[in-house]
Amino acid sequence: MKVEGPNGPRPGPSVRRTGKPGGDGTGFARALAEEAEAGEAPTVRSVQPVTGVDALLAVQEVGEEEQRRSRARQRGALLLDELDEVRHGLLLGALPRDRLEALVDLVESQRPGITDPGLSEVLDEIDLRAQVELAKLQRAS
Repeated sequence: MKVEGPNGPRPGPSVRRTGKPGGDGTGFARALAEEAEAGEAPTVRSVQPVTGVDALLAVQEVGEEEQRRSRARQRGALLLDELDEVRHGLLLGALPRDRLEALVDLVESQRPGITDPGLSEVLDEIDLRAQVELAKLQRAS
């Protein structure tokens, strides 16, 4: 299909050839020979410390920290779900013993990795409340 009209193809700029080849390939060899004749030895720059490894280790630590936070969020969500079930049981007046025992076990499993004193205090309060409710159930039986 031939395109015609004002928006049709236009001839591009013409390229002139001078008849000389692009290069004879001896320019690099000449530059090396000139340096050798001048007696200049190539200078060696000072060695820079390897910082790439430090950066990789920092990235790896960030990845581990993110995984640790993700696991902590999952454990927290599980604990909150269990507390919600206990609250519902208390409001209804029918709190199953196994639910309270599961809560106590869950709180105890959370303790080893806790370094925050505020979070540790909250876990202590949850544990105390669950133990009190277990004692009430035991006394009622």
